[in-house]
Amino acid sequence: MTTKPDKLADEVGRMKALMRLDAQTYSSETSFDLITRLLQLILGMEMVTISLITSDKQILRAQQGLDMEESSREAAFCNIAIRSYEPLVIEDTHQDARVRDNPFVTGPPFLRSYIGAPLTTADGYNLGTICAFETKPRQFTERETRMIGKCAKLVMDQLELRSQANRDPLTKVANRRSFERGLNRELARLRRRPGTAVVAFLDIDYFKRVNDTYGHPVGDRVLREFAALVSEQCRENDRVARLGGEEFAVLLPDTDLPAARIWAERMRWKVSKTRFAGRDAVKVTVSVGLAALDETQTSSEAITLAADQALLEAKRLGRNRVVAP
Repeated sequence: MTTKPDKLADEVGRMKALMRLDAQTYSSETSFDLITRLLQLILGMEMVTISLITSDKQILRAQQGLDMEESSREAAFCNIAIRSYEPLVIEDTHQDARVRDNPFVTGPPFLRSYIGAPLTTADGYNLGTICAFETKPRQFTERETRMIGKCAKLVMDQLELRSQANRDPLTKVANRRSFERGLNRELARLRRRPGTAVVAFLDIDYFKRVNDTYGHPVGDRVLREFAALVSEQCRENDRVARLGGEEFAVLLPDTDLPAARIWAERMRWKVSKTRFAGRDAVKVTVSVGLAALDETQTSSEAITLAADQALLEAKRLGRNRVVAP
C-alpha cells in the first residue's frame, strides 16, 4: 500500500477516491452491520460506526448503539483519525485537548473514550473510519488496536468489491443498478428532509454513425472521454452513470430545475466544442432530458420515466438540446 504523507494532505485526491469507490451510496448493508456488530462484541463498547468524511460532513454508513445519520465534519472525531494511517486512540476525552470541547463530549452522547482506524484505499487515501466509543473512560490494549485495524481492512475490501460490481467496465462511472440505488436513496432522503434534486438523462446524438465511420474501438474511446467530461462538470455529491449504450444519467442533489437547466446547457455546449478520440477528432452533440425530484414522489420508476420522456422530446425536436417538463 502506498502511504506517502502527501496523500494525507491531498483533499482533492481524497474526494476523488471517495467518488471512485461510490462509498457514499452504500447504506447500512448486511456485511457492514456484521463487521460493526463483531467489533462491538470484541471491544465490549457501547457504540460502533463506519463513518465516511466528505468535504463538509461525516456520514455514518453502519452503526451500533447510535441513532445518527450524519454530523458536521468539524465536529467528527473521525476527521482527526483520517489525518494518520495509524489508529486514533483517546482513552479519556476530558484529558485530550483536541476533543475535550467537542460538542459530542460536552453534550449528547457525552463521549469519554474513542478508538478508530482509517479506511485507507490501496493508493493511500483515507476515506473515513471504523470506530468505537462510549460514555466512560477506558484503556485500550495493543490487541484491540490491531483488531480495529483489521476491521478497517475488512470494510475497505467490501467497498472495493462493491465498487467493481457497480461500475461500468468501459467508462468507469456507475452502472444502471448503482444509479438506481442512489436515486432511491435520494428519494428517501427527500422524504425525511424536504429539498430538491434533479435527474438528467444524456444521450450522445447519432452515436451509431461514430461506430460505423471510425469503428468500435474509437467509439469506445469516445464513450470513455464523454463520461470523463461529464464527471468533470459535476460536484462531488453528483452521481454519473452509464445506463447502457450511449445513454448516461446524472443525479444532481440539492438542485432545482432552473439550476439543472443551466448545468445541462453548459454541458451540451462543452460536448459540442470538444474533439474526442485524440487524432480522430470526433465531434458529437448530446441531447438532455431533465426531471425534478421532491419529497412527494415515492417511485424511482416515475422519475426515470419522466426524464426519459424529456430526453425523447429533445430528440424529437432535433437533438442537441435540453428539455425539461
